Amino acid sequence: MPNALAKIFKVFTRSPVDVAEADPVARSANSGISEVWLYPDSEELSKQTALEARKIDQPVFRIGRRVSDSIGYPDHKPPDLLMFENSPFTLSRLQCQIEIERDKVVLRDMGSRLGTRLGDKRLRSNFRESSSLVVPKGSHSLILGDRDGPFRFRLVVT
Repeated sequence: MPNALAKIFKVFTRSPVDVAEADPVARSANSGISEVWLYPDSEELSKQTALEARKIDQPVFRIGRRVSDSIGYPDHKPPDLLMFENSPFTLSRLQCQIEIERDKVVLRDMGSRLGTRLGDKRLRSNFRESSSLVVPKGSHSLILGDRDGPFRFRLVVT
């Protein structure tokens, strides 16, 4: 009898993740994110980054402005994608990051002065704190810094 109680207890104490993995219907409804791609969406950016598309396949992908060796970055680790900009700066040293979780993608502005835009939504942080939103599946306009500036991407989540 103790073995039967242990089985019942195990069924009722499963985490939602375990239940979704065990149930094929739940698993297909919440199948997670398959791919995240970043495409340059301005002529200047295409020249600068020398890429057509970049697949983001790490849990945290950081984007920011290239700085001189004497200035450094907020946490001493440079962003994964660095862009060059002359003064006056519209892009922060650490502008934003894209976080890929099992079932969602999060875009986080990292306290930039001019903010980060996803479509018509603006993420801007006060007091140097981050602001974020969940990115739905689809193709989205991603603008870093000034709305009319050159730092424009297409962020595609499938």
